[in-house]
Amino acid sequence: MIHFTVGPLHRPTTVAGAMKHFGVSSTLRRRIKHSGSCTINGQPASTRDFVREGDVVSIVIPVKNEFAPEDIPIGIVYEDDYLMVIDKPAGILMHPTSAVRDGTLANAVAYHYEKTGQHCSYHPMHRLDKNTSGLCMVAKEPQIQYAFDKKDLSYKRLYLAICQGRYPARVTTVHAPIGRCPDSIITRCVRPDGKQAHSDFTCLARNDEYSLLQVVLHTGRTHQIRVHSSYLGYPLVGDDLYGGSRRLMQRQALHAYCLQFTHPMTHRFITVNSQLPEDMDALVRQAGWNYIH
Repeated sequence: MIHFTVGPLHRPTTVAGAMKHFGVSSTLRRRIKHSGSCTINGQPASTRDFVREGDVVSIVIPVKNEFAPEDIPIGIVYEDDYLMVIDKPAGILMHPTSAVRDGTLANAVAYHYEKTGQHCSYHPMHRLDKNTSGLCMVAKEPQIQYAFDKKDLSYKRLYLAICQGRYPARVTTVHAPIGRCPDSIITRCVRPDGKQAHSDFTCLARNDEYSLLQVVLHTGRTHQIRVHSSYLGYPLVGDDLYGGSRRLMQRQALHAYCLQFTHPMTHRFITVNSQLPEDMDALVRQAGWNYIH
């Protein structure tokens, strides 16, 4: 559901115009026009009806859930009427694929919606690789995702990673474009004609065998942290796709531990944190590192 109060108007405005001002995309406005239902102050209306300052507009959009609900345990660490933040375990895909139709985060969210009586859709704000653990945000309606894209909102993702070897610098900023490797549809690499990619690495602790890094992403390219780590000569522990060894871990040592954002509806600044999963935490404890995040 879209629900908002009309603000000050400088000229006659319809429901459709108010929706545009509110941040509803043109695609969604067309969908509402053809299949949605609308009220102004609780009274049935159409998108062609005019509104006044102070009017309360509510719009219901039929939601077609394309994912089969599955009772898969997921950790929901934040939720409101507009979005949720999920602490995704390693080993679960964000979306079904042509080869995998069930057991994904989308299926788990569909079950959560069904169980709680919510008629919402599934719009991930960003994606985590199957074997990357940690926080990911899901918008419940397309206009919330659209609001993050169109408004100047703070949105910051922080990761903890364990790379192989003694990382040599305290802070490293990487501006290295990323594109698909010529001989693979999966693997990415740094290449001059790739898409702009910016990552900041901070070394939190290190020994001769491996180092603990905090990584801040400024862009969201596929495998970005994994590619940039390998490019620097310090691939992630467990990431055999990009030169890492699986001797210490059976997956890439990468965890999305912090998400900071300005809520597009309430305008509150929200910070959500996640503890390191057991496999990464075991390496930290083995090294005797004492850090707080």
